[in-house]
Parts: sequence; C-alpha cells; structure tokens
Amino acid sequence: MSSSVESYALMAKEALSTCFKYHKFQNNNNENVLLMFSGGMDSVSLAWNLLQHTKQNVHIHAIHLDNSEKRCKAEAKAIYESINWLKSNQRPFEFSSSFYGWTEQYPGGRDMALAMFQAGRVINGIPKHFTAVYTGDYNTGKEETAEAYGILNATGTGRFFNPVWATPFDFMTQVSLQRSLGIYHSMAEPLRDMYWSCRKPKETPEGFLTCGVCHACTRQYAMKKEIDKCQK
Repeated sequence: MSSSVESYALMAKEALSTCFKYHKFQNNNNENVLLMFSGGMDSVSLAWNLLQHTKQNVHIHAIHLDNSEKRCKAEAKAIYESINWLKSNQRPFEFSSSFYGWTEQYPGGRDMALAMFQAGRVINGIPKHFTAVYTGDYNTGKEETAEAYGILNATGTGRFFNPVWATPFDFMTQVSLQRSLGIYHSMAEPLRDMYWSCRKPKETPEGFLTCGVCHACTRQYAMKKEIDKCQK
C-alpha cells in the first residue's frame, strides 16, 4: 500500500474520532446507534468504519426505494452483498429493511427526508435509547438538511431524548475528490466492488449498467480516474 493510499485509508477513522468529540459520544456498547444504509459508497464505507473503529452498538437499516429512477434492484443487490459480507467479516450488528414505492414521473421528494422519517419509525419501534442516527451523505443543501432534521425531531415527539443526526464524513476535507478517495480507500477492499452509486441504471441480461451522466456517476468517474493515475 502506497503512502498516499495509507493516508486516504486513515481519513475516515480520523473523521470518526473528530465526530465523536464534537457530539461528545462515549464510544461504548451502551450507545445504540442507527445507520441509514443505501448500498452506496458512502454508507458502505461508513458501516465498515463504524464496525471496525468504534464500540457502539450498531443497527443498520436499508430502505428499498422504488421510484422513477429505477435503481431499486441495483441498490438491493449492493445492499444484500455488502451486508452479508459485513455479517461474515465484522463484529455483530442488527439489520433491518423497509420498502417505499413511488412510481410517478418524478422521484418523489428528497431522499434524506425519507431516510429521517424511516429512521424515526425504526427508533420508535425498537425498545432502546438511541444516541445517534448516522448517514454517509454529505451533499445535502441547507433546505434539505433543515427538512430532514425537522422530520427526525417530529418523529420523536413525546420522547424524553431524541438522537442526534451525525455525519462523520462532514469532518473530512472539503475537497470533493479527496474526500471521495478517503471514503473509498478506508473501507475493506472487497466492499469496493459491492457498492452501487448510479442514480439511473439500466438493467440488462448481463447485469446493471451505469448511466454515466448522473452526479453519482460523475463523482465515481473522477475518483476512479485518479485511482488509475496513481496506480500507473
């Protein structure tokens, strides 16, 4: 492993440490935390890093989102493969999933709003005190962030204590390409072939093809181009 790759591999661990200090987490198995899991690069890497570098009691929840983008099957495959790999190669964790369908012309609202709504339902359905809800996304704007946090708080009406929404990758560099490389290299190597990022994939008899033009594909292309350049 080159020194540059080693430094990238440490970025997520260091971001977790900074996140824990910021939120004053105790980092022990009495802290129940919920990770919203999409099967994308960010959430797969965050799941690995939480299980690898923390002592928190992790519950992972995936939403199978069936909308006009038609990415549900591709994401489901990534979720299935990565979760099973984590179960076989990491410390124990709980996993659950739910389904949300909206097949109108438009995708149907912001993904993070749905994630926080479902996070609240999961927390309300489990007789535990949750310290945090984790997400790997870091591209949410101010309006989307405010909407999502409002929904999470609303689902906790009547609870004595609401969990914080924690996004550890926000504590990494603000340079998008460098952050992507840190997220990518910090997860176990087998997981790098399991996640799915394209927003509008095409299903073929040979498997799923990326669209190549959505923002997720653009991000992956820039990152893989940099990885290829470093390997030459």
